[in-house]
Amino acid sequence: MELRHLRYFVMAAAERSISRAAARLNISQPAVSRQIRDLEDELGVPLFERDASGLSLTEAGTGVLPHAQDLLRRAGDLKLAAEVFSKPLRRTIRVGFIETALPGFLASAMRTFNQQHDDACIVIRSMSPHEQEKALREDEIDLALLGTPCPQLANEFQVAAIKKTPMAVVLPDDHLLSLRKSVDLAELAEEPFVSLHENHFPGRPAMLADLCGRAGFVAKVRMKADGLQEMLGLVAGGAGVGVLPHDVSLLPHSGVVFVKMSKPKLTLVSSAVWKRESETEGLLELVRLMTAAASGKSGG
Repeated sequence: MELRHLRYFVMAAAERSISRAAARLNISQPAVSRQIRDLEDELGVPLFERDASGLSLTEAGTGVLPHAQDLLRRAGDLKLAAEVFSKPLRRTIRVGFIETALPGFLASAMRTFNQQHDDACIVIRSMSPHEQEKALREDEIDLALLGTPCPQLANEFQVAAIKKTPMAVVLPDDHLLSLRKSVDLAELAEEPFVSLHENHFPGRPAMLADLCGRAGFVAKVRMKADGLQEMLGLVAGGAGVGVLPHDVSLLPHSGVVFVKMSKPKLTLVSSAVWKRESETEGLLELVRLMTAAASGKSGG
């Protein structure tokens, strides 16, 4: 008994006609009749009653039909299961990112990458820089998208610059300086500051201290935030002023304004970071597409 015997039998039962079954199967009518007769001979029972009006199932045929249909379904399932192993497995690139990366360049690069690669997929996780470094070391992600990484990371990982962005002053929208086009950081010497927490954004408190020192004062840090949105909320709520990369303005920021910092000037470099031993062609292609998207060039 072969699957084609069952397939022809099931089709003939559905169409109640050898000729219509042959047309649906796209084979000759004699071939269908012969295969059904072979099945009847093998089972030892007639499956159809034949008369001038067409075919009708015998009692045996009615009993055999659901089993034949079930065998064909299971044969189809077997084929689908085998196809999983006949095709290349989809490669997954796991990406950790800070919030500004998504609207800044990651979303655009992902769109182009997915259009060009059916054999790979990108999984993204919003994480603080500290969380990304830890996840990269523990192989929980393949690629980290950080702000300016600590210099020591270049000794441990591959680092590629993606985007440059200047630092800006972040003020409540009712601040006296909020309508200015630019602000000298020294003008905020008497203001309380909100800073990002070292535990989540390594190096950022030291960066703020260095900037304020270059402006001639020591920042009075009133509060520390664990994330970018939290810091924007604290500034909007009047807890203090802040200093952030200007691309943070891509995030929703009701109640705050970003003002160009005229002095001292500082430009941060958003970077992609990955393990040398985890480097793949797909990962490098994604990094190239992100760099192109950040510069406004086509990734194609």
